[in-house]
Amino acid sequence: MADESSNITLLGNKGDIVEFTVAAGAAIPKGTLMYLSSSPQTVSATSAEGQYFMGIASCEKTASDGVTKMGLITHCIADLTCGAGETMVLGAPVKTGAAANEVNVADDNTVEGSAEIVGIALETVGNNGTGAVLINVGKQR
Repeated sequence: MADESSNITLLGNKGDIVEFTVAAGAAIPKGTLMYLSSSPQTVSATSAEGQYFMGIASCEKTASDGVTKMGLITHCIADLTCGAGETMVLGAPVKTGAAANEVNVADDNTVEGSAEIVGIALETVGNNGTGAVLINVGKQR
């Protein structure tokens, strides 16, 4: 994968890590943006717009390690990459982007759309640029 989050500053209680279920055969790099993919409480790496963001992978998981539980960072400031031709605007909410580990400006203000919110942009960057985002899962919705 590419564009994993970086320069994470943990907030709250050491990032307010929450444990979720993951597929045993999945390979997930540390820093991967994760979304709620199935019931019960199962997450996968983001890969498209409109996915319900749950947090950032706090550790690496290999496809052969047999691990089925993973902690996700839910409260931090992290450098995230915006998509090609997309922009993050200072103070505006960002959502999961069209590709893995990318974000772009949130464009849906419905209740359902609010679950897509990854965080609030702390700087303005565009076109595959990387910028700081305040992430606080549950509080920004």
